[in-house]
Parts: sequence; structure tokens; C-alpha cells
Amino acid sequence: MCKYEDKKTEEINDLEDYNTVEVEKEESQIESQEDYPNLSIKIEQVQYSIFELKRKYDRNLICIDPDFQRLDVWGSRQKSELIESVIMGIPLPLIYLAENADGKLIVVDGRQRLNTFFEFLDNKFKLRNLKILKQVNGMNLQELSNNIHYSRYVTMIEDTQLVIQIIKYPTKDRVRFDIFDRVNRGGTPLNKQEMRNALYQGNATNLLNRLAAMDSFKNATGNAISTKHMKDKYIILRALCFYLLYTGEMLDSEKKKIEYRSDMEEFLGEGMQFFNVMSSEQLQNLERLFDQTMERAYECLGEDGFRIPSKGKLKRPISMTLFETLFYYYALFDDGNISYGEMARGIDELLLDEEYLRSLQHSVDSSTNVKIRFGKVFGKYKEINNAQKN
Repeated sequence: MCKYEDKKTEEINDLEDYNTVEVEKEESQIESQEDYPNLSIKIEQVQYSIFELKRKYDRNLICIDPDFQRLDVWGSRQKSELIESVIMGIPLPLIYLAENADGKLIVVDGRQRLNTFFEFLDNKFKLRNLKILKQVNGMNLQELSNNIHYSRYVTMIEDTQLVIQIIKYPTKDRVRFDIFDRVNRGGTPLNKQEMRNALYQGNATNLLNRLAAMDSFKNATGNAISTKHMKDKYIILRALCFYLLYTGEMLDSEKKKIEYRSDMEEFLGEGMQFFNVMSSEQLQNLERLFDQTMERAYECLGEDGFRIPSKGKLKRPISMTLFETLFYYYALFDDGNISYGEMARGIDELLLDEEYLRSLQHSVDSSTNVKIRFGKVFGKYKEINNAQKN
């Protein structure tokens, strides 16, 4: 299998993710968990004035611009009409926030409204094209404040109470994802990784950004995985989490080893939390490990090494499950004593194992199949390593 010879063969780019990145779960995964009504759900309704929310934002207690809230930026007309509505006392829709473990609030729904309010309080735009309050067209907040006739509008804006629904921590990710999906259905659909990226801002998201941008990762995957909907970050996150799980390094908030129980959302969420509390040295070591492993993968099998071989003329996309298991496989060979040829032969033998292939492609997030495929990979590593010693 070492470096596919047929370079003229057609191929499909992107990722073979077995629909795990989508919002809906497979029935087999849902059955292994609690029923939805029994999950811990806590949503608190509060009211804050626009001025109070701006103060929280200035103190970095509100994350208004996570990567998943990247589209549909309002123009000056929409912003101006929102400010006009506030002055006129027109009721506004609910705003949804999600609370993180550190108490920071992530905007789930209402980003454009909050962004508009904060920009206006910072004098970043002037009111334009108003049809009712025409007399304040061309004014920003400071100009309203300085005008004896309209200064009262500033107080009205700052004192306006907004009704906020806060999804309290520690509501399970499965539930939070469902709430994200429901309240955002009028906008751009979000997948699980985009929601996860919003909830765990910090070291974790910065790390995934750096790893996805690495030349070694792009080379080892033939630059074939789309960055759209964060699919590249999704497979990297899975690979890192499983690597740390099977090396016994992944710990929860109580410093206990994490176990995988067929709940991928909770598992990856725990992984993001773990990365967020890692030291700079630990993050650098993990980044170096990833880079070296990707270089090893490329030297061994080239840019097609994470595709499950196809018997037809059409190459299959990069396989998410093959990527995560081979990442673990390559990372185990960190002492440099095993040749690329020996590693490649081991992978060829794995891909002739029907049980391993089934675990890569069916009910891929079940704990049973996860144990099978990583067990097969570790077994092959031990076999090669022992043969080399003998």
C-alpha cells in the first residue's frame, strides 16, 4: 500500500466522516445513553440592560464572536433600524447565551443584535435611512448625547432591558447542541464541531487552528479535507482525544482518567476542556507530536495514506476513522527504530483484516468498535516492535 501507484485514478476530496459530524445521532448511539428528558437541563431567564451587557462584554465575560457566528453580518440599515426600535420601545426577541465552566457566556442566538448595541455605544456607526425618527439620521451616540432635544434617547438605549435565556453549565453537550440547533434554524445550520468550537473557546480552539494550518497535516491528507464546517479540526480533535485516551493522559476536572462510553459529544467536549487547562509546555509538546506524526505518515504512505483502498476506479475520501487510528499507530513509533517500510507493511496487513475494516465503517462511535479498531492497531504495533527486538 506504500504510496498509491495509480495517480491518474479519480478521487473524491473531503472527508468520509460517516455522518458523525452532523447534528443528528445514530439510533444505536442514542440507545446507549439516558433518555433525553432525564438529562440535566438548566436554563435560567434573566434581564440585563444594554449598558450592563456592554460592561460584561468589555470585561471579556461575553464571547460575542466565536468562529461559528461568522455569516450574515448586518448592514447599516439593519443596525440603524434596531436602534430606532429600541428608542421606540418595540419589544425585542429573546437572546440565548450558553455558560461555560469558567462562567463566560457564549452567544448562541442574538449576536447581530448585541454587536449592534455595543458598536453604537462605542460610536462606531451613525444612524442611517430611518423612516420614523428621521430627525436623528446621521447621528452617533455621542452626537445624540450632545443634542439637547435627543439626549434622552441615549438613556433609553442604555436602560433598555433585554430578556436573556442562559443555558447553564454543566448542561450536557448533547442537550446544548440540540438547543443551538433549534434556536439557530433561521440562520446558517451548524454542525457539532462548530457548536463545540463556540462552547470551548481558548487553548483548545487555538490549538486546533494551529494544527489544521500545518503543512505536515495538509501534505499527509493531500490537502483534501475541506475547512468548511471545521471538518479538518473535527478529525484532528478526534485523533488527539483518542491518542490521549489510549495513552492514559486524558484527565477530567478531578484528575481522573477519562473513559469512553459511546458518547462522542461528551468525550470530545471533555477533550476540549482538557486542552483548555493544559500548560503552555504541554500544548507545545502535543503540537510537536502532531507535526512529527503527520510527517511520519506522509513519509510512509504519502498523501493517500488515510484513504481506505477502493477496488474501483474512484478513490474514496479521507477516512476519519482510519486517520484517528493510524495517527495513534504512527505516534507509537516515536523512537525511530522501525522503518517506514515495516510500518507500511503493518498497515497493509491491518487493511486485510475484515474486523478492523468493519470497525472503521460501521457504528463507528460505539465503544465496542472503537475498542476493536484501536486494539487492532496497538496489537499490530506490538507485533512489529517485538519482531524488531527479536
